[in-house]
Amino acid sequence: MIKQGYYSDKQEKLVKKFKKTLNRYNKRLSLQYGPEFSKTIQDDAMENFKELIPNIPHYKAASYQEIILINAQIIAIMRAMMKEGKTVEDTLKIQVDLFKEDWGKIPKLMGRIFVSKIGGYFLNKLAKKVTSEGWDTEYKKGTANDDFDVSIVTKNCGVVEYLKSEGMTDYLKYCNCSDFLMFSSMDIGLRQPNTIESGKCTFCMKYKGKSEIPKSLDVIYGNA
Repeated sequence: MIKQGYYSDKQEKLVKKFKKTLNRYNKRLSLQYGPEFSKTIQDDAMENFKELIPNIPHYKAASYQEIILINAQIIAIMRAMMKEGKTVEDTLKIQVDLFKEDWGKIPKLMGRIFVSKIGGYFLNKLAKKVTSEGWDTEYKKGTANDDFDVSIVTKNCGVVEYLKSEGMTDYLKYCNCSDFLMFSSMDIGLRQPNTIESGKCTFCMKYKGKSEIPKSLDVIYGNA
């Protein structure tokens, strides 16, 4: 992992991508709080994001890196919202809406592939890759005696470390809000025995199983 500076010369590309996210937020913020409020949030969030860019950690594993970049965007918007008197939860309710749109496009067939031998091969390879970069992760295939098809255990979650480094402890307990929505779209039940704040994230996944959604997410999920 390159802890600082990786994205310093890539700001234009990240900003362009962030503008698309802000456009999606704009529709919802304008409807809920008015266009003037939305404009303020967009302007402040962009400045926040530019300030975050030099310190965004970088991982060579593309899927894990995308998670970090999404969270950098959320932090920028969240700080802008809090400056205007809104809460972490206010921001995440909108973000959950966006996640539902995005993950809803995933074909349910992906769930069957995810828990298959082919999926396991790539997941195991990915776990080894991010482990070599400090995001200590272990892949485990479930047996007949297990209540899961696939388990992924992260002992040093890069997202948790990143949020802590930015002082986003109020957001930390919600940082798994995307997981249950994504796996549900693939017809996979998800259970997380450990609390996110511990830095140890355990994902127990079963195809066509039932998710055990933490009560802590009720406030931002609503009817999700």
